[in-house]
Amino acid sequence: MIVTGAVGFGTGSPARADIAPGTGSSYAQSFQVTPHEGALAVGVVLGEALAGHTNGVARAQSQGEDLGSIGLSLEGYNCGQAPSATQVALVPQALQTETGASNASGQTIQPSDGFDKLSPTSFPPSWGSTEHVQADNKPYGEADTSYGSVNGGAFTVDGMASKAFSGLINGQRVAGATSDIGAINFAAGAVVLKQLHWEVTYPSSGGAQPTASFSIGQATIGGQKIPTQDPSAVITAVNKVLGTLGIEIDLPAVSLSQGVEFVSPLQIQVVPNDTRDKILLSAIVPAQAAEHPIAKGLEEGFSPSEPQQLVAQTCQSDTPITVADITIASIDGGGYFSAGFGGVNATSGEIPANPFSLAPFSPSSLPGSSSVVGGTAGTAGTPGTSGTPGAALTSSQTPTAVEGISTGRGGNAQARPAAAIGPKANGPLLAIGLGGLALLGALIEADRRVMRRTHAFDVNNFQE
Repeated sequence: MIVTGAVGFGTGSPARADIAPGTGSSYAQSFQVTPHEGALAVGVVLGEALAGHTNGVARAQSQGEDLGSIGLSLEGYNCGQAPSATQVALVPQALQTETGASNASGQTIQPSDGFDKLSPTSFPPSWGSTEHVQADNKPYGEADTSYGSVNGGAFTVDGMASKAFSGLINGQRVAGATSDIGAINFAAGAVVLKQLHWEVTYPSSGGAQPTASFSIGQATIGGQKIPTQDPSAVITAVNKVLGTLGIEIDLPAVSLSQGVEFVSPLQIQVVPNDTRDKILLSAIVPAQAAEHPIAKGLEEGFSPSEPQQLVAQTCQSDTPITVADITIASIDGGGYFSAGFGGVNATSGEIPANPFSLAPFSPSSLPGSSSVVGGTAGTAGTPGTSGTPGAALTSSQTPTAVEGISTGRGGNAQARPAAAIGPKANGPLLAIGLGGLALLGALIEADRRVMRRTHAFDVNNFQE
């Protein structure tokens, strides 16, 4: 199902005061590849763009290459040793900013940046991509990431660009993302798809509704152009050709899940193919037989006489060996291989109300919240007659609402110590408490006797 639509927004006018910033987030990617072996998977994502905002703070992140679990392995301890400076430098880092940061007005990193300082501990920060981020106090955050060309062997990808934004635009709360690919070339020109476009827009104020779409500008099969008005028909025709090579394409789908609008990637699946698998297995099986002892030696040492310093260095090779094993298994029948082009999602809305009431913990009054207002002067009272002395309040009398305080209406109740207020020590509550303790003691004693008899029975049976 493909849904198309468009909502026009710009960044020129300030936000209306009657629209709360609320919250929003969006994400776009250009390309991801993930080999699988059983429950193991390693993946790399190219051209990520993320943006979001909460109340008055916006954030943006652009990353040309996200190594995922591979990057975490390179940055973590391995073989009991901390990662080297070169390993850490090999892991690309994201370009980030947020409202109030020094680079919030906008920062761009070009592919050529960093080459003048190239060293084993310093590599170009963008790793071949162009990265841009900005975030202001409207709030509005935007991230843009673009890539040139990627050669995946069975396919090549050119002209990748992703964009994500979130915040207040023309006085409305909205989040959105786009992903564009100039061309995907399969099997050396057997199938070529051009001008692929993913888009999602999620406004949560005003009258606009979320929209999402995927489109293909041009498609050729065997050098012949085919109509692209219906993307599903294009993918059906393409799969008839690529299926002979063991490749299958899944059409992007639009979906709304838990308040997030998605347009899924154009998914590439490597499916079983007898001709291809026979060729691969004829090369992979002999290679694996030779690779296993080498991998074992690199990870554990080739012999007891090998210097420990060399063993410590080669032990670090387990990460690339694991990645290679999973990748090979994903195409030789031991797992599966998938790659995705494009893909976007977005959501926005009001800040959820706090379901917990903190009123019981609030102070009863705040400084300055009350004031004293002068009243009218009272009239003088007339002299009265002297009363007779009141009788002393006995312990059997019912206390007033505020115990030990004069009633203020001519009474003469005497103040008593706090310990004297309440039931007598020989009252019914004492009897109930003592009875409960006696019952608890009886239960404990009965339980102890049952345990002793059970223990004696077990010992006798054991001796017999």
